[in-house]
Order: sequence, then structure tokens, then C-alpha cells
Amino acid sequence: MKYLALVKLLFVQQYKVRSAVATRSGKKRLGSAALYLVLGVCFVPLFVAVAVAMYYMGKVSDGNVYVATFLTLICQSLVLMFGVHAVISNVFVVRDADRLLYLPIRSHVIFLAKLTVAYLNEVITTAVTAIVVLLPFGIGAGAGVAYYLMLLAALVLLPMLPMLAGTFVAMPISALVTLFGKNSAVKTILRIVLYVAIMALYMYAMYSFGFLTGSSGGNNFLDDPEKYIADTIGDFALNLQNVMPYFHSDYMLMQSMLATNFAQWAAGFACALAENAALLGLVFAVSLPFYRKMLASSVEGSGARGKNKNGGYVVKQRGTVREFMLTDLKRTVRDAQIGFQSFAGIIMTPVIVVILYFLMGTADSGETSFLELMQISPLYQMIAPLIILVYMTFLGCSTNVLGLYPISRENKSAFILKSLPVPFSKILLSKVLLATAVMVLSDFVTCILIVALFGVKWYIGIVMLAVMILVGFGAMCLTTLLDLKNPRFGWDNFNQGLKNAKNSWIAMLIALLAGVALTVCSVPFVVVFAILDSVYLTIAMWAVDLGVSAAFAAVSYKIMTGKAAKYFERIEV
Repeated sequence: MKYLALVKLLFVQQYKVRSAVATRSGKKRLGSAALYLVLGVCFVPLFVAVAVAMYYMGKVSDGNVYVATFLTLICQSLVLMFGVHAVISNVFVVRDADRLLYLPIRSHVIFLAKLTVAYLNEVITTAVTAIVVLLPFGIGAGAGVAYYLMLLAALVLLPMLPMLAGTFVAMPISALVTLFGKNSAVKTILRIVLYVAIMALYMYAMYSFGFLTGSSGGNNFLDDPEKYIADTIGDFALNLQNVMPYFHSDYMLMQSMLATNFAQWAAGFACALAENAALLGLVFAVSLPFYRKMLASSVEGSGARGKNKNGGYVVKQRGTVREFMLTDLKRTVRDAQIGFQSFAGIIMTPVIVVILYFLMGTADSGETSFLELMQISPLYQMIAPLIILVYMTFLGCSTNVLGLYPISRENKSAFILKSLPVPFSKILLSKVLLATAVMVLSDFVTCILIVALFGVKWYIGIVMLAVMILVGFGAMCLTTLLDLKNPRFGWDNFNQGLKNAKNSWIAMLIALLAGVALTVCSVPFVVVFAILDSVYLTIAMWAVDLGVSAAFAAVSYKIMTGKAAKYFERIEV
């Protein structure tokens, strides 16, 4: 069938590995495998922690169907967060019309194939979240064999609701993106605003459901931790009882998975299957006319970019490095494919700080929050900032696209860099400084939120900011060198063209190693502080961390400048 052939083609193209990568030496393949293994081991503790929490939730709630339904919504919300942008860029923002319209395939078949590929991606995300969330919940709840068999059905059914929600969100946004087709900067800003709005809506929904707050039945966590948690989950389940039935397809699916008899299983599964089929039909019926309209506008050229009215870039007397930074920033913001990816990840760090505050700092009236309990300890001003610092540095370094792909995002225009009568050292420095400057803005907002929300001393916040800047600069130097050594050119879609690149994974590893180094250097001061309780130990700890970060930044910059020129000369576009 043409439909299946097109689905295969689109799906394979999305995850294809370029021939240059496929034919690389066995030594490089072995190095990549070792890198992924190390990163997998690093992420195991996080997955294990989430799985243990879900197991305990299943055990304490005794397989409560309302709690299980809420967990499915958590999985679906993650699928929605990762899937909305993919639906916008891969389905509705039609960039491949000139190629697909020549095929002997009807437009509705093309649309259905694109929607299927987006759905398959959401199935993959659902599988990961289900393994970490729903599987341990069922084990803790003592669910029967039917629960685990129904997990396979859940992988097929759960992405339907995010597909519906994502489609309804994607259509007006895609229309606005097309409307501002001649102003790419506006499109980038629009996507970032949408991203922040979705995150804010997600937090508000979690707060409304009672997930970010909870009652402990008047018990204190320190008096009886197990009873405190059990009462909190019990009250949380009562809060969900009036809300979860509105998500009826998920509710019936969980009823089926947790059923104790055949009739209950059959009724729940049949209802969930029928409702999800109706959701799929609704998605197709509503979005197909919109897709055809977007396809027609693409063919008519309504979304074509305008030319630079100045006829090129005018170099002003502002310094070579600064001019390169400003020019690179303008090109990034104006590029519809790169702009959003370049700033969305950096925005995540302040948002996550706010989420952590809601998770730990809120409680019912008259009760003590978990954050307030931690702040009682004298060690709080040493341990809490260090943990937040390591975590936020990890996020910032691994999501800063400007520093991960400084050369690859030049794509076919990279030859311009080789032809400019400017020392490459200045071009290189401008790219590192631009990536670092974007991180500095994110780190600055993050540290302000940490001081304001978590009660960290303001002078510790300043030192944290300095450490985050230095570690970020060092990491950007190394990732820039990595991208310079093995750049990826020739992509038509930035997101898909660099999907298999290992830069982000290596950045994660660099950030993890930097975090481990800072932690190792800090532990002796924390241990001695627990005995002597001296403020000078806090000062000494942060002074050492600052020195280690400065040394890391200096060594990384030295390594980059020492090898960059050689790698730059080898680049062929």
C-alpha cells in the first residue's frame, strides 16, 4: 500500500543515520557505544528513584483506580509536551510540499502518513513513561496478570488523548507561524511563548488536581514518615475522585487494567477502545481540512521568507567578536527551524526551579511543608544549593543548542566562515561567548528564583551564579570543539538532521563529571561542618568550588583553542 510505504519512508528518514556516520571506523562506533552505556548508567538512579516512588504509591493506594488514572495523565502530559512541537513542525508546517505533491498519492493519504509517524513517536515516549511509571505501580498494587498484558494495549491507546490535545493546540499555532512567515523572529518568539504557556498550564493543572499540594492528616513527617506519606496519598486520592472520571477513556482503561473479574475488564476495555477510536476519528476529521489549507498556502508561497532589505550584513564598528555574536544571534532567532530549539531548553531551568518549589514548598494550612522541614537543618545552606547547582548545570549544559551545534547549525553556509578574512579564533570565541551569554541569562533568573523561593542566602546565590557560568563556559568550549571535529551538514530539517548526533549526550556526560567533581570537593567541608558548625567552612567550600570551576573553564578553553584551527581546516562543505 502507498500509505504504508510512505509511513516507512517518513519514519526511516526521521531516524536515519547518515552514511558518513554509518561507515565510520569500528573504533569510533565502539566509543559511541561506550558513551551511551556510561550515560545509561548515569540515568539509572533517576529511573530507579521514580520507579520506587511509583511502586510505593501503588502499594499505599492499594491500586486505587483514581490514582492510576492520574498517573496515566502524567504519562500523557509528558507525551504532549514532547509531541506538540513535533506535530507543528512535521505535520502542519508544510516544508516538503514540493516533493510530496509530485507523488501519485492523495493529500489525505499523505496527511494520514504524517499523522501516523507523529503517533508512532508518541507511542515510543508512552512506552518509556509506562515502564517507569505504570509498571512499578502495578507491581506495588499487586495487580494480576491482566494488568501487565493490558499495558501493551495501553501503549496503543494512551497516545490518542495527547494526539487530540496536541492537534488542537498545533493548528492555531501553525496558522500563526504561517501568518508570520516573512518574520521568522516573530515566529521564534511565538513558539517560545507557547512553550512557556504550556509549562505554566501544566503546573496549574497539577496544582489544581492537588498533586503539588496535599494533606497529611495533621501528622508530622518526622514523627511518623510512613503514616504521613500514606495519609497524604489517601487524601490525594480523595481529591482525584471528583476529577478523574472526566478523563473517561483513561478512567475506563484503568478500570479494565485493575479489574477483578472478566465482565469489568471487558466493559472497561470495550469502552476505552471505542472512545479512543472516536478520538482518532475526531482528530482526522478536524485536522485534515486544516492540513489541506496549509498545503495550499505552502504551494502558493504565502509562507516564503523575505529577503534582507539591506542586501546583506553591514559590519559596524563594534568589534569583530561582538559583531559575529550579534549577527549569529539574529540569524538564529530568524531561523524558524533553529530558533525555538536554541532557547526552549534554556527556558526549562527556571521553570523546573518553580516546579520544584511547588513540589516541596507547599502544604495545607497549619502544616509544615517538606521545604520548611529541610530548612531547619544547619546543613541546608550548604547541601541544598549544591544539589540545585549540580542539577541545573546538568540541564543547562545539555540543552543549550547554541553551544552543542555551533558549526553544524551553519549547515551549507559554513563555507562562508572559511572564506571570511577574519581569524577563525575570533569566530570560534564569538560562538562560545554567545552560547555562554544565553546560559548566563538563564542562570541569572534561576539563581534569583533559588534565593527568593528556597531561602538560600543571597551571597551564596551570587557564588552559585559564578560557578554555573564558569562550568557552562567550559562545557561549551568542549562541545564546540566536538561539533567542530565532526560537523553535520546537508540537513533539511534541523531537528531531524541532528537527532542522532551525540553532542548532547557528551554534554550530559561533561556536566555529570563536573557535578561529581564539585560534589567530591564539597563533601569534606559538609562533614566537618556537621561537627564544628562554622560559617568559615561554608565560605571555604564555595571558594574551592569556585576555584575548581575556574580551572575547568581555563583548561577547556585551552584544549579548544589548541585543536580548533586544525579541525576547522579539515572541514569540507
